[in-house]
Amino acid sequence: MKPHWLLIGCTLAAAAQAQPLNQETQAHYEAQTAAVQPQLPLKLNRFLTVKAVSFHNGGTHVLYETAAAEPGAEMKNAVDALRQSSRQAYYLDVCGNRPPLQTISTSHWVQDAAGRLVTRWANTPEMCAGEEARQAREKGAQQGRMVRKNVRIDESSVKNGVMSATYTLTDRDFNDIATMLPFAVNAMKKQVSAIVCHPEGGMLSGLQAARFIVRDKHGKALPPVDISPIDCMPQPAAEPQESEGRPRRKAKG
Repeated sequence: MKPHWLLIGCTLAAAAQAQPLNQETQAHYEAQTAAVQPQLPLKLNRFLTVKAVSFHNGGTHVLYETAAAEPGAEMKNAVDALRQSSRQAYYLDVCGNRPPLQTISTSHWVQDAAGRLVTRWANTPEMCAGEEARQAREKGAQQGRMVRKNVRIDESSVKNGVMSATYTLTDRDFNDIATMLPFAVNAMKKQVSAIVCHPEGGMLSGLQAARFIVRDKHGKALPPVDISPIDCMPQPAAEPQESEGRPRRKAKG
């Protein structure tokens, strides 16, 4: 992203945010941004790739790159579809926020393979009062939103410093993997700890705890995964094994 584009985007986001963000809102969107970083660059389809995602100055900013330096008709159709889907997601994920989460703005930038700006758009809190937003919320209330091919997010919130989220694995039956469930819970705790913890230790600003719940396609839930500040403490380096530097003891006899 060229520096002056970023500066304009920050200015627009700050102008659209009528009041300073509270800690819960800040923590919620910082966690969302942190969660996506390991996946970048993220190829959406054969036309578009997400290159960068950031949260600052009261808004979320997303940079996409096209697959070619000269976008054709198919590419333009893909960008138009992306614009519409971003607005639908905004109506559901941002306009639908409940206190203490505040409504933020989002800005989207598309550049071609040569780094030139193709188009940009913004979703702002004022849009939440429109008819399109009302219809999207009514439709979204009838079903959860798919965040991956087999993962549906049914609920997410940050309240009183606690982040919570409930997911459904739409193609899994936990009865089929009963012996693996303890390992699955431990693996999940490591993954979600990376979302809500700073690399240098401590939880994200405004968070005191986090709880994640995962259900299978029948609604059966794994034990909740709870993250507390102690889980965010940096882990000491593991001591080297004998084969990794310690002299081996000679066998007796």
